[in-house]
Amino acid sequence: MTFFAGWRWRLFPDVDSGDVLASVNDERRETRLRIAEREYPRTLAWAASVLLLMTVLTFIGEPSHGLHTHYFKTHVNDVFVVLLLFASAWLLNSGRIPRKLRAWVLMVNALALVLSLLWQVTVEGTPLNYTYAMFVVIGYGVTSLATGPYLCGAAVSVIAATFLAITGPVGHAFDWILVALTAAGIGAILLRIRLQSIVALADALTLAKELATVDQLTGVLNRHGLLEHVPDLWSTAQRYDESVFVAFIDIRGLKKANDKFGHDYGDSLILSAAQAARKVLRGGDLLSRWGGDEFLVVGIGNHSDAESFAVDLESSATEEALESEMGGLSIGIAAGLPGRNSLMDLTSRADEDMYRRRTANNANTDQ
Repeated sequence: MTFFAGWRWRLFPDVDSGDVLASVNDERRETRLRIAEREYPRTLAWAASVLLLMTVLTFIGEPSHGLHTHYFKTHVNDVFVVLLLFASAWLLNSGRIPRKLRAWVLMVNALALVLSLLWQVTVEGTPLNYTYAMFVVIGYGVTSLATGPYLCGAAVSVIAATFLAITGPVGHAFDWILVALTAAGIGAILLRIRLQSIVALADALTLAKELATVDQLTGVLNRHGLLEHVPDLWSTAQRYDESVFVAFIDIRGLKKANDKFGHDYGDSLILSAAQAARKVLRGGDLLSRWGGDEFLVVGIGNHSDAESFAVDLESSATEEALESEMGGLSIGIAAGLPGRNSLMDLTSRADEDMYRRRTANNANTDQ
C-alpha cells in the first residue's frame, strides 16, 4: 500500500500531497537514524570484542605464543583493527560524528575488517579468513541501514576478493569470486528487508502518535496532543516577552441536539464548530477538542488580540450555521503571562468568562 500510495502522490498530486509525503519520509528517515544511532556503536564494540577474543585465542594456541611465527604480524594487524573499531564505537556513541557521516564511518570500519581478513589470506596461505571476510560483508548488510554506504563497501570488498581469488593462494578463483558475489547479494537482500521493516515501524509509530494526539472526529488536537505542544508555545512566549491567551469554546445545546436529532447530527455540530474555529486561527495558534462539546484555542498575544479572536469566531460560527440556540457557540477568554499562569489556570478563568458572557447574553435576550 505504501508503494502505490507513493506513486499516487506522484501521478495525481493535490495541494497537500507533497507536504504529506515529505512528512512521511522525514518520519521514516528519523526512525532509521535513531535506530542507527543506537546500533552502530554496539555493532562496532561487539565486532571489536569478537576479533580481540579470536586474536587472543589464536595467539595462545600457537607455538611459542606466536612470537616467532609468520602469524605474528597478523596479530598486530588485528590489534590495530580492534583499536579502530573501539575508537569508532566511542566516537559514534559520544555523538561527535555528524549524523550524515555515521553510516560512512561504519562502512570504513567494515571495509577495514574485510580487507584485513583478505590480507591475512595472503600471509597465512589459507582461505579460512576469506570465508570470515564474506561473513563480515553479510553482517555489514544487516547492520548498515544505509543503501549507498553499503553498496560502496560491498563493491570494494568484492573487487578486493576477486583480485585475491585470481592472484592469491586460495585456488579455484571462479568459485571464490562467486562466494564474494553471493555474500554481497545476501547482504543487500538482508539490508532491503531490514529497511522495509523500519519503514513499517515508522508508519506504525506515526499512526500511533496520531491516534494518541489527534481527535478522530474533527482532526484537531485532542487534550493529550495540546498538552504536548503547550510547553513549546509557553517557552516561545517567554522568550519574546509575550502574553498568552486561552479561548474556551462551548457548543450550546449539544446534549439537547443529540437527544432530539441523534448523535450524527450532534457530530455535525462538533465538526462545524471545529471548522469555524479553524477559519480564524493564526499561524501559531493551537486548536484542541478539550471535551465532548468543548474546544480550546491557545495562542500568543495580548487580551485585545484575544477579544478580536472572539468576535471573529462568532462571525465564523454564523457562517457555519451555528448561530441557532441549538448548536450556537459560547466563548470565554483569559490571558496572562506564561511565567505566572499555567494552561489550567487560564482554562479555568476562560471557562468562568464563558459562563459570564453566556449569562449576560441570556439576560440581554430576555430584555
